[in-house]
Amino acid sequence: MSDTESDDLTDSMSKIHSFIEKLSHDSKNIYTKALKIQTLVENPDLDLWTEEFHLNERAYKWAKLHLVPRRCSLWQIHRTLLESAKKQKRIARGHMVKLTKEEAEIMDLSFEEHLSVWKVLGRLPRFFV
Repeated sequence: MSDTESDDLTDSMSKIHSFIEKLSHDSKNIYTKALKIQTLVENPDLDLWTEEFHLNERAYKWAKLHLVPRRCSLWQIHRTLLESAKKQKRIARGHMVKLTKEEAEIMDLSFEEHLSVWKVLGRLPRFFV
């Protein structure tokens, strides 16, 4: 393969990569807006849950991993945490959940033991500035 063919292939791959990143970003924004609309329709009195806030820097890596935008609502963080815990089977009986190390660090909680869901809900604001 010549250098020009290699350069063309590299350019094509970088274009595809940037297009995928743009699609991912757009889908996150659309999902955020749909979630906000759904929450407002289902629970019009929960404005605090749908208000968008800026994430704390500690939560950036977690948010990127879970495709959560840097500006999002408490409701979206709650739903993402819940879906993640369900997928990874970290939910136990009696409204108890086990956090990942990263989630525990963001909320200043222990990741080694099961915690009450209510305790976790009380720490959700720590995801934000």
